[in-house]
Amino acid sequence: MKHSLSRTTAVFATLAVGALVSGCASTGTSPAPARDETVIIGTGAVPQSLDPILASDVQTDFTTGALYDKLVDYDANGELVPLIATEWEYNADATSVTLTLRDDVVFHSGTPLTAADVVYTLDRDARLGLGVASFLSSYASAEAIDDTHVTITLNSPNTTFVGALSKIYVVDSALVAENAGSDDAQSWLASNDAGSGVYSLEDYTANQSAELVRFDDSWRFDEARPTNLVYRYITESSTLRDELASGGVDVVTGLTATDQTGFEGKDGFALVPLPTMMQLYFMMNTASGITADPAVREAIQLAYDYEGHISSILSGKGEIASGIASPAVTCRVDSGTSEQDVAAAKAIISDLGLEGSTLTLAYQSVIPEHQKAATLLQSNLKDIGLTLELKTVTYPEYMALISDPATVPDIGVLWDFPYYPEIGPMLHRVYDSVFIGQSNYGLYSNPEVDSLLESGIASTDPEAACADFTAAQEQIIADRVSVNVSNPTTTVVTSSDVTGIEYRPTYQLFDPTLLTLAE
Repeated sequence: MKHSLSRTTAVFATLAVGALVSGCASTGTSPAPARDETVIIGTGAVPQSLDPILASDVQTDFTTGALYDKLVDYDANGELVPLIATEWEYNADATSVTLTLRDDVVFHSGTPLTAADVVYTLDRDARLGLGVASFLSSYASAEAIDDTHVTITLNSPNTTFVGALSKIYVVDSALVAENAGSDDAQSWLASNDAGSGVYSLEDYTANQSAELVRFDDSWRFDEARPTNLVYRYITESSTLRDELASGGVDVVTGLTATDQTGFEGKDGFALVPLPTMMQLYFMMNTASGITADPAVREAIQLAYDYEGHISSILSGKGEIASGIASPAVTCRVDSGTSEQDVAAAKAIISDLGLEGSTLTLAYQSVIPEHQKAATLLQSNLKDIGLTLELKTVTYPEYMALISDPATVPDIGVLWDFPYYPEIGPMLHRVYDSVFIGQSNYGLYSNPEVDSLLESGIASTDPEAACADFTAAQEQIIADRVSVNVSNPTTTVVTSSDVTGIEYRPTYQLFDPTLLTLAE
């Protein structure tokens, strides 16, 4: 592989630091992996935990996706495809679904995966009510019929439920139960692995690195995969850039557009643009404070410099949003791109007598686009007579803030997207009032929208469901719940020694299990 000397030095340094400071997930002293059999990913997607229940967070999902198996997935064309589940069948009214499972799946512990593990996983997710549990709102119970068949009972008709299983990673029930402790194994799974994925966890140092080893007993074994996969968690784009250039990492996500340009046309490197369903939003508190007034929300929408965001923050690598979901999503309403109108925004605030009012905004400083967008909005709102106070948070901290109406900020900056390529479940999760305190970021409540979303989710007619989702989007847009900012282009930069960077709709960056070493 190219840059072998400097990259070997880098991997030994990283693993040496991990051995000194890590007290979790280590299997003991082991030799550093051979560099020519290793791919090192440099990424700002720093997981807060490795517990797969938190795979709704892209930072967690990017690492755990290599450690666990799903029941189903979506291919690059958005078609549902089998993984552990080879078949599925709904009953007549879509209130239950029966899955048929593979009989050759083995956990990293050596224990065979059975229907009992699927039941345990679903029950644990529903019981804890965290992360991916938001995709399981229709889940009532599950029963293992035998080792390879499980019937899932739903609390209401839901023809999209199997799609939601593309975000559920099945855990080794015996191993998790053994380490359950007092928190249903959340502490243990934060730094340990209970999966059956194509890689197993060898060593983990929170906020620094994860070392994975190829699991050769995987039912998906492919000898073209690297023997070792290492994640180095680096939040500074300039550091990622320098590490890639020197050979300290082989694959990079999270480079700013400016830092990407240094690799364009450079021998030994490749820029891989990928489609994305990701969109940047300012989600506004619709329940309290001055943002409870739709007119104020309109003023904030009008104040933002969308063109400046694309040209300066994204360096032209993206588009102004044109709806409440990315253009990559089917059955979405195109509301047209937003335009800045400072005079109109200022007039609204003046007419309401709100000049000098103060708003709070929460954002994740480790994400460059979020940080720069927060600063730009602060400047834009100053121009219309509003003061914006900025508060840095982690994603879990932000979710904790919105869990209590008393602590919800006036505005939150976040990326959101359909976690799998169906718009209905995303709309349901973000805009149905049943999810206030969970994933309804703006505390938005509109009975008409709730009814439309619930009707669409329950419909067995795809066209009727889309009509409901279209009507719901039109009302949400009219209610001015969010500032729909941008659809950034996702670009992965790699050494030319690495291949397999491919788009998969359920991975917001890329699927790490597809990485291979060029011959």
